[in-house]
Amino acid sequence: MHVMVSCRHLELSADQRQLVEHKIAKLGRIVEGMERAEVHFTEERNPRIAERELCEVTMAGHGQQIVAKGAAIDPVAAVDVAIEKLEHQLLSLKSRLLARKNGKTHKESSPTV
Repeated sequence: MHVMVSCRHLELSADQRQLVEHKIAKLGRIVEGMERAEVHFTEERNPRIAERELCEVTMAGHGQQIVAKGAAIDPVAAVDVAIEKLEHQLLSLKSRLLARKNGKTHKESSPTV
């Protein structure tokens, strides 16, 4: 999986960037075929906001695009929040893809007359 990390209004150290890339790459194991991930970090400029570090992760593959946002005090914690959301979305996507592959469909309610 190709992981691209970008920052706006803040700097990530090389260790933090490598840690983020490693954590996001691990998510590619949940659903095979996720081709790329983009991680965008921004910092809120409003001093009243406690969780100023924002992280937005966009994963693409299988004709699907999954987006999750997380906010925390530091960038690594913001990534962890976004990863929790992504795991839930990826597991849901995986179950939908497996159901489609196995030919299972949702039950339709009978029409009322």
